[in-house]
Amino acid sequence: MLGLLTRLGVIACLWLVTQFGTTEAQESVGTKEVRYRESRTAIANPERGFYAPRMSERMDGLEGLRARGITLLLVEMDLRDFKDRELSPEKLAELRLAFSKARENGLKVIFRAAYGFTGRDYQADPKDLGRIQGHIKQLGTVFAADRDVLFAVQAGFLGPWGEWHGSNHGETPSLEARRAVLFGLFEAVPSPVAVQVRRPMFIRDLFAGEPDLTAETASKGVLLSRTGWHNDALLSLPTDMGTYAERGWDRDRELRWCENQGRYTPFGGETVPSSARTPIEQVVRELEQLHTTYLNSAYHRGTLDGWRKAEHLGENAFSHIERRLGYRLVADRLRYLAVMPGEPIRIELELRNVGFAAPVLPREVAMVLSRGDTQYRAIADADPRRWDPGVAIRVGCELRLPPDAPRGPWTLSLHLADPSPGLRDDGRYAIRLANEDIRFIEQSGWNVLAEDVEIR
Repeated sequence: MLGLLTRLGVIACLWLVTQFGTTEAQESVGTKEVRYRESRTAIANPERGFYAPRMSERMDGLEGLRARGITLLLVEMDLRDFKDRELSPEKLAELRLAFSKARENGLKVIFRAAYGFTGRDYQADPKDLGRIQGHIKQLGTVFAADRDVLFAVQAGFLGPWGEWHGSNHGETPSLEARRAVLFGLFEAVPSPVAVQVRRPMFIRDLFAGEPDLTAETASKGVLLSRTGWHNDALLSLPTDMGTYAERGWDRDRELRWCENQGRYTPFGGETVPSSARTPIEQVVRELEQLHTTYLNSAYHRGTLDGWRKAEHLGENAFSHIERRLGYRLVADRLRYLAVMPGEPIRIELELRNVGFAAPVLPREVAMVLSRGDTQYRAIADADPRRWDPGVAIRVGCELRLPPDAPRGPWTLSLHLADPSPGLRDDGRYAIRLANEDIRFIEQSGWNVLAEDVEIR
C-alpha cells in the first residue's frame, strides 16, 4: 500500500457491466471525461502468457522470468520412484519448496505429475488405481496450503508425460482410470482452480449426457466448469497428433465445441515440430477461437522461431501472439462528476478485452480514491471472468464520500487485485491495464486513471 493509511473508508457501490447495445447514461453538467491510448507493449500480467517449464526438483533461474514477461510456471513432478509406495515427506517438501519459490518471484503455477517424463517406458504408471488416488490425495495437502499461487492442474498421472496414452490402463486409458484421476483431483484441488485433461473428447465422454456449458451453469460452479484441457501438439495439422481423434468429429466441429468450453475454462499447451508448417493466419485464428491463455515458451523452438520471422497484420507475429495470450484489458474512456464532500461521485469506466481469453480465476475489482495517506476504496460487484474478448465493458460506480472529506484534487485508481489475503496487496499479482497513459504503481498494483478528481 502507499504509506500508512491515516484514514480508510470502505464504501459500497453499485457496479454495472454491460455489453454492446446498452444505452449510455446521459451526460451530467460538470462531468469530466478522460480518453486513453492503447499500448502495444507486452505486459507481464498474472495468470496468462508464455510459461516457463521446470521440474519440481530443479527450480532454478526464476529470478529473471518476470523481466521476460513470464508470470506462469509449468511445474512437473516425476513420481517414478513411488509407483509402489506413498509419497515421502521429502517429496512433498520438494513441491512445497517449488510453490514457495514461485511465490517469492511473483509467479503462479500450472502443475502436472507423471510416473516418468520419457517415451522409453509406456507402462510407467502404477497398475493400482488406488495408489494413484492416494498420491493425488497426498498432493492435495500441498495444493490446499498454496492455493493462492496455484493457477491450474493438468490431470497427468496416466501414461508417459502424464498425457493419457500408452498407460497400464490402455493405450487410451480406460474411462474408469480417467474418472479415478479426474474426480480424485476435483477433491484434492481447491475450487475454483481448474483441472485440465489432454483431449476435448475426454471431457465429452467423462461428462456424457451433460449439456454444454453456458454462462448460467458455469456461474453455479458445476464440475464441468472446472474442467479445462491442454493441447501439447497444438496446431499440428490435421488432428494435432490425435488430439482431435473422435470418430465423426472433424477439426472444425472440434474447434467449435472447444470455443464454447474455453469461454469458461482455461486452455493452453505447446507446439511441436510439425506445427511450424501451419500458416500464421490460421495460427492466430485458432489461438483466438480456442481462447488460449498460455503457451510453452521453450517448445517447440523451431515453431516459435518461425513465428518470430513471420508477420501478421503488419507486425511481428510472435509479438502479436505474446501480447494477446490470455486477457488484455484496455481502458477507453473514464467519466466522472466532481462533487462536494458528502455527495456521491458518479464514475463510469469503459474497457475492452483485446486478448484471446477472459481472466480465468476470480479477481477483485475496486475503485480507489486517494489523497496522501487517505483513501476510500469500493469493492465491485463485478466478475472479470465474464469480460470476454470483443465485448465492450462498462463499469459504473457511485461512491459517496463522508462530509468531512478534504477538499481539493484526489487521485482515482482502478485496482484489479488477486482476491487472496496474502496476494491482495502485492502489485505483481494485480492486473495492469494495457494503456500508454495510465500509470501503474508496481508496489500496490493500482492503475492511476486520473490525478485531478476535484472535491470542491
